[in-house]
Amino acid sequence: MNIEQAEELIASRQFQQLKYFQEKTNVFTIVGQTHTEHWHSSFMKWLFDPNSSLCLGHYPLVRLLSLYMIKSETKDLSLKTVFEMNLDTMHFETEWTFSTADGKKRSIDVYGENDELILVIENKVRARENMNGTDVGQTSDYRDYVEKHRKGGQKVICLFITPDPKQKPYDESYTQITYQEFYDYVIAKCIEHPQLNKDGRYLLEQYANNLREPVHGSPMALVNTQLCNEIYDRHSEVLNEIFDDVEQSSDYCKDSKLSCVVYTHYQSILDEIFLSLDEKKFGRTPSSNIRRKIVSFTDLYNAGKIQNGTEFTMEYDGVRHYAIAEYDPQENECYMLLLDDERRPYYNAKGEKIGFYRTSSQAGIDAINLYRKKKNIVSRIETLNGPAYWKTKDGTAIKTLMDSL
Repeated sequence: MNIEQAEELIASRQFQQLKYFQEKTNVFTIVGQTHTEHWHSSFMKWLFDPNSSLCLGHYPLVRLLSLYMIKSETKDLSLKTVFEMNLDTMHFETEWTFSTADGKKRSIDVYGENDELILVIENKVRARENMNGTDVGQTSDYRDYVEKHRKGGQKVICLFITPDPKQKPYDESYTQITYQEFYDYVIAKCIEHPQLNKDGRYLLEQYANNLREPVHGSPMALVNTQLCNEIYDRHSEVLNEIFDDVEQSSDYCKDSKLSCVVYTHYQSILDEIFLSLDEKKFGRTPSSNIRRKIVSFTDLYNAGKIQNGTEFTMEYDGVRHYAIAEYDPQENECYMLLLDDERRPYYNAKGEKIGFYRTSSQAGIDAINLYRKKKNIVSRIETLNGPAYWKTKDGTAIKTLMDSL
């Protein structure tokens, strides 16, 4: 790559447009409310409320129900039925709280209701299996509650919205929707609506920009894929060279190669381009563990990279933590199972094995914080690059196994 090629990429209208999108002030990041489940639920309540300041009426809700019909395996709802519903009377609440028959307190993230429909939305922004086991049966409790209290003629629809396409609800009656699908079918279509007012467009674009922020090492949703693919089609040779040079550099920040200099200065823009391309081209960044596709333990198991019982260890602050891979033949899923200091599983009060994780990062965070709590250490960690820390018995990092797929 020479200076003329670099300048052609950087000065292109498409590259500068992507740069502009990224640099627009994101109010959600400023106030530190990027990826909390309650915040996303509050946003959905506003979005789907037919009388909200968005001034699109029930259009966002119709888009959501259309997505439900696409994703749902049942044929219990038709577009004709949706159009005949009086959706303008829907009322939404967040944290709809109730108690189960055995005294458990539950809160539905987003609850919507009118005389014809009950809509239950469970958000799992940072979805994982909790160490205390309290999430087991959560979605079933929600379903049981609304089925018990619904009035005659009310249809019940339960949605499970998550950034991870592999994260499934415990209750199979829920329809899973990814945040990528939520953006593509609902948010993007609302932004394109000709009646959208100026303030509503600003907030929806801010929300879309916020979805670019990673969760568990992957963006919640990619919102500029068409633009990024256009940039790549026009400048593939230069972008290929940048990716290869940065990936092969031991410290790209200090590398004097022009490609590394360009990447250092425009890293966030170039990373979005690389992430937005499909996995056959890139689908990941050259300098970190952020990737478009979330590689799960099930993927590693199916590829033969790990087996049932594969042992993992992690060194952090001079303390060693333990885990193993455990395959569930009934679910056809493989998980990371956290172990205690004696390399034994954790159990809850009912004697049930707990501590199953789909991501090594959250397993590492919980292992470290459990140790600190046990040792009365006040400070806690909130983030960890788990794939780089956890290693197999032969010293191979999980990140290396993931990158080999």
